[in-house]
Amino acid sequence: MDYFEDNLGGDTIRGDAPAETTPRKEDANDKLIGVILEGRYLIERKLGQGGFGAVYLASDQKMVLRKVVVKVMRDDEKQNEWSAKKFKQEIEALTRINHPNIVGVFDSGVTENGQPYIVMQYVNGIPLRALITPEGMQFQQAAKIITQMGRALTAAHESGILHRDLKPDNVMVENLIGDDEQVKIIDFGVARVKDSLVSSGSTKDLAVGTVAYMSPEQLSALPLTTASDIYSLGVIAYEMLTGRRPTTPDSAYQLLELQRSGVRVRPADLRPSLPKAAEELILRSLSFEPKQRFKRARDFGDLLSNALLGDDEQDESRSDLKGARERASEESVTLTLETAHVLLVNIVGYSQLLMDQQKGRLAELQRLVLDAAECRRAGKEHLVRLPAGDGVALAFFGDPEAPVRCAIDISRALKGRSDIELRMGVHSGPVYRVADVNTNMNIAGGGLSMAQRVMDYGDRGHILLSNRVADDLGQLSRWSGYIHDLGETEIRPGAPAHVFNFYGEDFGNPVAPAKFQRAKPTPFYRRVSVIGASTAVIFALMVGGIWYAIRSKTPAASEPSKPPVVAPIGPEQSLTYWLTVQKMRNNKPDGDPFNSAGQEIFDTGWKFRFNIQPAQDGALYLLSVGPAKNGAPEYNILFPLPRENRLDAKLAANQTTQSSWGYFVEKSGVERLWIIWAAQPVPELDAIFRDAAGNKKDPGVVADPAQISQMEAYLKKYDDDRPEVIADKSKKLTFVKGRGNVLVNLVELSHEAY
Repeated sequence: MDYFEDNLGGDTIRGDAPAETTPRKEDANDKLIGVILEGRYLIERKLGQGGFGAVYLASDQKMVLRKVVVKVMRDDEKQNEWSAKKFKQEIEALTRINHPNIVGVFDSGVTENGQPYIVMQYVNGIPLRALITPEGMQFQQAAKIITQMGRALTAAHESGILHRDLKPDNVMVENLIGDDEQVKIIDFGVARVKDSLVSSGSTKDLAVGTVAYMSPEQLSALPLTTASDIYSLGVIAYEMLTGRRPTTPDSAYQLLELQRSGVRVRPADLRPSLPKAAEELILRSLSFEPKQRFKRARDFGDLLSNALLGDDEQDESRSDLKGARERASEESVTLTLETAHVLLVNIVGYSQLLMDQQKGRLAELQRLVLDAAECRRAGKEHLVRLPAGDGVALAFFGDPEAPVRCAIDISRALKGRSDIELRMGVHSGPVYRVADVNTNMNIAGGGLSMAQRVMDYGDRGHILLSNRVADDLGQLSRWSGYIHDLGETEIRPGAPAHVFNFYGEDFGNPVAPAKFQRAKPTPFYRRVSVIGASTAVIFALMVGGIWYAIRSKTPAASEPSKPPVVAPIGPEQSLTYWLTVQKMRNNKPDGDPFNSAGQEIFDTGWKFRFNIQPAQDGALYLLSVGPAKNGAPEYNILFPLPRENRLDAKLAANQTTQSSWGYFVEKSGVERLWIIWAAQPVPELDAIFRDAAGNKKDPGVVADPAQISQMEAYLKKYDDDRPEVIADKSKKLTFVKGRGNVLVNLVELSHEAY
């Protein structure tokens, strides 16, 4: 019988394995933590829990504390024949493959409790899933990753291995020096091994993999070839370049029917800038019939990479797409780029409803939209209505206020109702009007995807605005009082968005979304200066942070009532930092220094300098922390500089300061640096830094135990008040922003001994 399970980040089907009847309870005090396996692998902490095993971070005591990953089978699974076989086959699969883009296996064994384990390479990176943005990844980055994935898969296939669970969660991307990224395909837990020495083949897997990335033959439990993994790679490529998968079915059975009918939304419909040749390659990889796909994953990856990068020297004889460029030229259509004012409406909890309930909610949402006065006013030329996942997208043309008026209509219509709950997002951005395969009018472009991203930050009842919409409406007095700055955040790394909450007394949701509740509240968004209100806000802040509410006692029928207004909590503080890094070889400089945002993995022995530029006048305190000889933390001050008689912490706005050279120590690890930025000098820090600068035995080291305790207490005070940090790897800068008189941020720099 087939069933779903959580396999470290994906819904995975396993066949012929008994289903669990009771939920597992995680042991808060894991017995393996602190254990040394085979006298060598020290288990440090748990990284995750899978369907039939747990994954731990460990250090190899015989290899200069090299970090490794140890996957241990659950104690209650070791007697399960299916689980035991798959665990051994994972070891067999990884042992057969030797490729730089596939995670390596170092060792295997059995714990004292009889639980089998595997020791694998530790990949210090992030899942590919975290790099995929709603608009799709940049072509150059996607091309490099797809090339490596294709070559790694071909290496596995040529070794007789089918992965069978390829998905973005099972592809790790590791930052190397500079802008280079290395792919590592992981989790061969359900791989099929040809001529396996472990399995006789008597146990048949009916269906294995993650449903959304399964090939048609996988869903049908038919015999699999390398073409099945290539199909999964095609789904990933589609998602990398468009921000969404080719299909969004409600069940595995519906997915099979959608696959049979072919890809309905072509990649270029979602991303018009996608080269035609790249689209043809992706669509071929997603062919329903395995024989119509590429024979080798490497061919698909290389050709798609070339198409994305505009390589004119593609090997046409391998691509079987000799006429792709001619067809692209003949079929090219001139599209007009327009600005759409998009309202995206989503049914909260839609995926948890039964099918008949989903149908009823969608019908009710459609009625609410059609009844909205703003939608009735807009003609066909000024409004495009589209289904959008768990709701509907409304693209208004010509009137930037139309989507917020429509959102207010819908929100007011839901007041007092509990049978349907919605959240909404509004953004204005560029789109193309295109016709779908049924000649119905559709839109494609960044305007729609950004509205989706803004909406995703919200909870039930929220109406959220993008920065552009808030900028436009904030200049109008009839709207400025209802726009509240939530700040900038990101759902996925590298995809930040500045979001505003839009609400009044009888519409919207005044409570900050859950994703923002850990941050300090920020002041309401107002472009029009109101001197009296500003004075009252400042006075309220001085006497205790009281809420200052501006309410209209008799609001006009056409205008929303005035919402409560939150007083500002301290001034905004922001700064930018970057590293100047010097490679070293045999204690001599190797090449020219280069700048870094600090997100890469550095080599031990290299030198670095820390650069900081504040946006406001203030005082800077910079110190590093590491273990001393006695094991206690040792604080070293870096600024004000102790060796250059620079004990004045003051810096002017936009003034850049640079620390003296530091070294990454010889052992792999993490260098920890604390940035403390204050609107005014902090006397207690001045005293600590002054004493450290006068330390004759160890200049710059905080030696007084009382001052160390004072320093730790000061830093701990800001544990729950960390600023927003955004790393821009393209500019090689990291931006830090927060509110209050003091901004405290911990910077961690990773380095490894190669």
